[in-house]
Amino acid sequence: MTTKQISVCVALLAYSIWLGACADRPEKDKDTSRPATFGFQTGLDESLIAEGRLAYERYCIGCHGEQGDGKGDAAVFLDPKPRNFINAQYKFSSTRSGQLPKDEDLKRTIKYGLRGSAMPAFNLLPERKVDALVAYIKAFSPKWEEREPAAAIPFVGNPYMSPDDRDEAIARGEKIYHGYAACWSCHPSYVSEAKINQYLVELGGSARTEFRANLFEPEGKPNDEGDLIYPPDFRRDFVRAGMSVEDLYRSIAAGISGTAMPTWVDSIHVPAENPDDPPIVSQADLWAMAYYVQDLIAQRPALLAEAQVEVRDRPRPIYLHGEPPAKPPEAPATTQPVDVDFEF
Repeated sequence: MTTKQISVCVALLAYSIWLGACADRPEKDKDTSRPATFGFQTGLDESLIAEGRLAYERYCIGCHGEQGDGKGDAAVFLDPKPRNFINAQYKFSSTRSGQLPKDEDLKRTIKYGLRGSAMPAFNLLPERKVDALVAYIKAFSPKWEEREPAAAIPFVGNPYMSPDDRDEAIARGEKIYHGYAACWSCHPSYVSEAKINQYLVELGGSARTEFRANLFEPEGKPNDEGDLIYPPDFRRDFVRAGMSVEDLYRSIAAGISGTAMPTWVDSIHVPAENPDDPPIVSQADLWAMAYYVQDLIAQRPALLAEAQVEVRDRPRPIYLHGEPPAKPPEAPATTQPVDVDFEF
C-alpha cells in the first residue's frame, strides 16, 4: 500500500470516528435558549445565592449567625431568639404547621418584619435582593431538597365582607374562640367561666366544672426547641405576623409551626344533626375568629394618655449640641425730648 493510500485510510477512519461521536450526542435535542454554565461563569441559581450571601452578611449575620443557626453575636441579647435556618422550622407561613413555608412567606417576613421582635422590616430592599436572600437562606438546610414543596392552606370564602356584618362576625368569633377552639387553654380567656360553659353547650359540647387557675392570663408552653414561650394576650401583646383580617386568618388557619398552635383549617367542622341544616361549626368560622382577635387588638390602651400629648403651636429649633445659654434681657430704650428749631 502506498503512502497516499495509507493517508486516505487514516482520514476515512478519523472521519468515521467523528461521525460516531456525533451520533452519541443528541445535539438536535439540546435546549440552547437558556444560558449555559461554562468557564468562570455561573448559572442563574448560583448567581442568586451568591448575591444572597452578600446581602445576608450585611443585614442578617449579626442575629442569625454565619452558619444560619440563629447564634449571631447579638442573639444572646434577644428574646424571642433569631430563627435557626438549619432546622428550617418557620413559625409564620401560609402552609400547614410543620411544613416548609413558601417563598412568598419568607419574602413577606423579610419585607415586613415581625412586630415585637428584633426582626425589622426590610421593605426598601429591591425585589431581586429579597429573592436572593430567600435563595441563600434556603441553602442552609437540606430539607428544601428532601421534601416536596408544600401547598398553601385554602382561603375559604369570607361571609363577613360587608362592614354591616362586622358586629356579627365579632360575636360569632367570641363564641368559637371560647366554646369550640378553646383558645383559652393557651391564650387568655376574655369572658367568664359561666360564659364559656354557655358557648360550649350551644356548640354541642358539655359544660366544664374546672378551668386552669390563671384563666385570664397566657399559659406558657415549651416550643419544639425547648424554650418556654407565651402566646400573646391580644389586648396587650404584639401579634408578630400582621394584624389585618387576612393575616390573622392565615395564622389561625395554618397554625404556628413549632408551637402548641395547631392547624385549624382541617379540623374546624361540626356537622348538624340534620344533614340539610348548615354545620354547627365550619371553616367560615375562621374568619369570625380573625375578626374577633382583631377587635381584641383594637382594645389595647393607648401608649400615651391624652394629657401626655402636646401639640406644638409653632416650630421650635432643634440644637444638636445643647441649647445655647439664654441672652440677658436688653434694657428698655428711653425716649428723650428733642429740641427742634423751625425757621420760616
